[in-house]
Amino acid sequence: MSDKKTFEAKAALTGVGVLITRPKKQADFLAKRLEEAGAVPVLLPTIEIAPPSDMQPLREARAQLGAYDFVMFVSANAVEQALATSTPWPQNVTALAPGKGTAAALQQAGVPAECILMPVARFDSEGLLALPALQHMQGKRVLILRGEQGRELLGETLAARGAEVTRVTCYRRMCPAGETEFLWPLLRQNRLQAITLTTGEALDNLETMAGEALSQALKMLPVFVTHPRIAAHAQARGWNAIDVSGGAEDKNDDALICGMISFFA
Repeated sequence: MSDKKTFEAKAALTGVGVLITRPKKQADFLAKRLEEAGAVPVLLPTIEIAPPSDMQPLREARAQLGAYDFVMFVSANAVEQALATSTPWPQNVTALAPGKGTAAALQQAGVPAECILMPVARFDSEGLLALPALQHMQGKRVLILRGEQGRELLGETLAARGAEVTRVTCYRRMCPAGETEFLWPLLRQNRLQAITLTTGEALDNLETMAGEALSQALKMLPVFVTHPRIAAHAQARGWNAIDVSGGAEDKNDDALICGMISFFA
């Protein structure tokens, strides 16, 4: 951020308590950014990332990466779980990332930048499917590394375009048994003013963890989300969801922080 933008951010967010619901590892970076902007991050992971129940398909996929034309990682969690071991990336294979966070995780895992392809405008499954490289897929082999019970849109669409698609589960999302009672004094003392959500499942788990009374209290706060689909899900459940994607459907932290700055300014 420029000095002027940094000043404006701190003026808008100084002292604002922000509940971060991401898994712990992904929450740390956003928490640091919020602290730099003057906000007070409150961490409550509502999704726990666990290995798949059956590791064998993932082991086989790791050993055969070079047999594919494209390997698609649906999220940074997919990268961290699928490339957890030191496996050299085959130069003839294109790694597909739906957004900047996943692309950054790929580079951190050792995938060369020239092997990574991602959308330029819409950062989600639909954005990936719009890439020119994925339009004519006859005879192409695609590996999709995803979470348990992932969306079928990517695989079904690519198969319809002629690709041979293999889907492998590389992680499970679970609801943590986390304590939420500590949120009550923060709410009563007006030290919690916003919530961030990056998946609909995070919201569902938050309701489960919080229980009815606390959920009703939390619904009084603005909820900043990163995709119209998440906004629609939250609004249908009575939450005050504010979509910060700006039409670009960008899931990065800048969008969340800019959305909060605009709101609290």
